[in-house]
Amino acid sequence: STGVVSGLQDGDVSPNGPTDIDRDINQELRSWLLNEDGRAPKNFVLRNMFMPDAEARRIVSQLREQRALGTTLGSAGGHTVPEGFHRVLETALLAYGGMRQARTTILRTATGNDLPMPTANDTSTSNEGIIIAENPGAKVPEKDITFGQAILRAHMYSSQSIRVSYQLLQDSAFDLATYIAERLGERIARVTNRHFTVGTGTNEPRGVVTDATNGVTAAAEAITDLELVDLLHSVDVAYRQQAEWMFHDQTLRELKKLRDGEDRPLWLPGIALREPDTVLGHRYVVNNHMPQMGAGNKSVLFGDFSKYHIRDVMEVRLVRLDEVYAEYAQVAFLAFSRHDGLLLDAGTHPIKALVHPS
Repeated sequence: STGVVSGLQDGDVSPNGPTDIDRDINQELRSWLLNEDGRAPKNFVLRNMFMPDAEARRIVSQLREQRALGTTLGSAGGHTVPEGFHRVLETALLAYGGMRQARTTILRTATGNDLPMPTANDTSTSNEGIIIAENPGAKVPEKDITFGQAILRAHMYSSQSIRVSYQLLQDSAFDLATYIAERLGERIARVTNRHFTVGTGTNEPRGVVTDATNGVTAAAEAITDLELVDLLHSVDVAYRQQAEWMFHDQTLRELKKLRDGEDRPLWLPGIALREPDTVLGHRYVVNNHMPQMGAGNKSVLFGDFSKYHIRDVMEVRLVRLDEVYAEYAQVAFLAFSRHDGLLLDAGTHPIKALVHPS
C-alpha cells in the first residue's frame, strides 16, 4: 500500500501534494500492476476487485479505462485518445452530407462478412388472389413468389492522417482534439456520402443515383412544375407515404422559383415548429453530391429512401501515431471505418429520378 509506505492512511491526501517518494512508489506500483518485471501473475491485479489501498484501486481503474480505449501507457509507446474524441467524430460523420439525413436504413453489424439482403416482388397482376367456386373440383392453383438477393459488403475507408506538431499540442488555446475529430469525421463522411449517392458499385458502394429508375425525362436542362408533378406520380402510391425529394442546393434554388398554374410556389417553408420545408407537400434533403441540372444528369430524386441501406461495420477506429513522426516532433491522428450501401429494388422501383436530355 502506498499509504503505508508514505506514512498516510488509506484515502488520505498529502497537504503539500504528492512527494517525490509518493511518485516513486506510484511508478513502482504501476510497474508491478503491469507485470513489467514478472513479479505478479499475469492479469491477476487487473481482475482483482478488492485492492487494499485507495491509490491502488485508482490506478487499476485508470488502467482499465486505458485498456477499454484500446490504447497503452505512454511508457509502452502509446497514448490515450482524448476523452470524447470518438463521440465528436461520430457526430461529424452523421451530420455531413445528405444520405444519412434522409430516411435511409442504417445497419450496424459486428463483422464485415458479406450480408445477403433478400428481395421479393409479388406485385404483378398474375400474382393477385382469385375467385374460386364453392366446390372447385380441383386444387387451388399455385403462384410462387420471385425472390432475389443483393449483397452488402464492407469497404475499408481511411481518413488519411493529420499531423500535429508537439508545440501545437502543448500550446493550443482551443480544443484541438475536438477540431481534429471533426476533420477526421468529415473526411470519411464526404467520401462515403459521395459513394452512397453516385458510387458505381465497383470496389465501392452502389449509389442511389446509380440505381434510381428514370421516372421523367425533362424537356431541357431546366425543370418545370409539371415535370415535378409527373415525377411524384411516377412513384407507386405504396412508396409515397414517406417519400421525399433529394437534390443539390443549386437545384433547390431553381425549385424555389417555380409556381403552379395558380401562381402558388411549389416550395413551402415549414409552418409549425420543427416541421420541414416541403416541395409539393413532401420534405426534401439537400445533398451536394447529387448531380446538378445539366445534360444527361439525374438532378432530382423522389421516393422511399428507407429502401436504400447503409451498412456500418462496428465503430470508427481511431489511431494516434506517436512514434512514426517522432523525428519530426509531430503526432499523427487518423481514422478507419468500413461501409457499404445499395438500393433494394425488387422491380417496383421505390426511388425514381428526373433525367435531363443528353
